[in-house]
Amino acid sequence: MNIIIYIIIVVLFAVLLFWTWNNEKNFENSSEKIIFMIIGLIALGIITFIIFNISKSGIEYPNNEILNEVRKIALLIFIPINGYLSLPHIANLKYEIDEGTDDEKTKRKIIILGIVIIVAIIIEIAYLKDFQNGIINMLNAQRN
Repeated sequence: MNIIIYIIIVVLFAVLLFWTWNNEKNFENSSEKIIFMIIGLIALGIITFIIFNISKSGIEYPNNEILNEVRKIALLIFIPINGYLSLPHIANLKYEIDEGTDDEKTKRKIIILGIVIIVAIIIEIAYLKDFQNGIINMLNAQRN
């Protein structure tokens, strides 16, 4: 069962990286694209870790081993999901800003993206509680 989860995680990251790479139209060279993606993934990792820690309040873990396993799975799944909502769109917005396209339209897009990200974080905190309980139950069932 765990192998299926890790295959899904690899596919999620591959799609995110491909989508982001294709939206980085104005980056001078491949190294700039790679740096953008690395910084973006690190930032997403930190944000997702904070969201996970907020959402785990009130959840009782049987032991630290299960906590670590649930955290690892949650972070590896939700980092690319959060990335879908942000990285390609940020890369596209950077392109529009660098090209000097319509400033009002770009400002609206930034505001909309910010609102979408805030709403997604609120929903994710609530969803991660259920997700953690489900993973805990799955891991307990595997151990029995």
